[in-house]
Amino acid sequence: MIRRVLAALPLLLVSSPLLAQAVTPKDLKRHIEVLASDAFEGRAPGTEGENKTINYIATQLQKAGLQPAAGGGSWYQPVEILRRSAESHGVQWVADGQPIAFDQGNIVLLGREAEQRIANAPLWFVGHGYVDRAKDIDQLAGADLKGAVALILYDAPEVADFPSFAQRVAAVTAAGADAVIAIVGEDTPWSAVTAGYKRGQNRLAIDVMPPVLGAMPLAAASRVIDRGGDSLDTLMNRDSGPAFRAVRLKPRMSADVRTQVTRIASHNVVGRIKGSRETGESLLLLAHWDHLGICRPQSAKDRICNGAVDNASGIAMIVEAAKRLAGKQRAPRDILVLATTAEEIGLLGAEYFAKRPTVPLESIVGAINIDTVAIMPAGAPVAIMGRGTTQMDPIIVEVARTLGRTIDQDDGANALITRQDGWALTRAGVPTVMIGGAFSDLDVLGAFLTGSYHKPDDDLSRPLVLEGAAEDTTLLAEVARRLADPAIYAPGKPAGH
Repeated sequence: MIRRVLAALPLLLVSSPLLAQAVTPKDLKRHIEVLASDAFEGRAPGTEGENKTINYIATQLQKAGLQPAAGGGSWYQPVEILRRSAESHGVQWVADGQPIAFDQGNIVLLGREAEQRIANAPLWFVGHGYVDRAKDIDQLAGADLKGAVALILYDAPEVADFPSFAQRVAAVTAAGADAVIAIVGEDTPWSAVTAGYKRGQNRLAIDVMPPVLGAMPLAAASRVIDRGGDSLDTLMNRDSGPAFRAVRLKPRMSADVRTQVTRIASHNVVGRIKGSRETGESLLLLAHWDHLGICRPQSAKDRICNGAVDNASGIAMIVEAAKRLAGKQRAPRDILVLATTAEEIGLLGAEYFAKRPTVPLESIVGAINIDTVAIMPAGAPVAIMGRGTTQMDPIIVEVARTLGRTIDQDDGANALITRQDGWALTRAGVPTVMIGGAFSDLDVLGAFLTGSYHKPDDDLSRPLVLEGAAEDTTLLAEVARRLADPAIYAPGKPAGH
């Protein structure tokens, strides 16, 4: 049932007292100086730097009065990551018993395991592999994909809510395909595709993956299909999107695939501020703790990407906000504090939490993500990344004004919405935003992204701009306290939806 923000919201906000202690730059700096120190080796998942990082965060949350909330009385939620890098492959195509000449450089393959073999498998063209039974769409209907190789279009049409490539691959895999091979359009450089496969792909161990996943350029796929007597151009245009049905092709494929598979054992850190009432609901605050680790060769003068701004500053912010929220004046709802792993390699820690939440996902009334905050001076307007997508906006605006802050009136920050951990929660149906001054001026943010971002000089040798981040931490704590009060905020659809 959709619930709406109460009409008395402004009165409630104005009459609700502010937390007593504002956050200072010094409060944030002491955490950043630890987390971004060389001793933490850039905080890469699965390293000694991770061990130091997650222990520091859990210790700080415990000192602040939080309870462990990862399950089983632990602060740490295990997140297993598999990194797969293409090593070698040999592929043979046959049509009507005759081999098809094929350049091995026109395909790249990853195996689910270190060694995978496909023998004389049938070939299907599955279009986009679009399956949404709620909308009565099933491009795989009638296709016998068990043990088959599926050619799937990588590029998606600009259609609202069209499933991601990963979702489409999962649908084809669920239908039984032994291999899913993306047909990559001419707008994507083939060298970039092969470099990405060789560099490696990071996935959660719980994710569905076919025995073999790969890619081919459009021209190469077209030649194989044409050799079997069909036309890829005709297949792509024979039916409009939802009406398309997978087509069995004449060629068959055999392949031997070798893949380097590396397992990374990492962790999210999860703490809880117990609410003053048993509401059965939680507000979620999150920030990623990981960075790039030792990112330069041994010969380099500075080998460590310390990640002071990205995202030691965000962790400092949620720790200091949690301290204030865990005081005597607690909100009715629980507040979860989540420090995620593996944001830098695909938002994987946040995605894992969305798939394996430590509380029922539907009980999370909203989430606020914090990332890359130490770049703006005091007095910056408050931007909302995710503006217009949740019912949190009025509360954020009212609290900002109560604190003497102005509001960024445009939606420019929404352009970055898919590049941060909150996106994993949004996709899972949790109302999620980012708030603060750090992305109210995209020129300032852009200067950081084209400068120190993901480089060794995002470290303690450069001056940290913490005045704006301190203001934003006070704002975060105030907003969180109100969102964690059912009398002030009840989640529902955003205005106009």
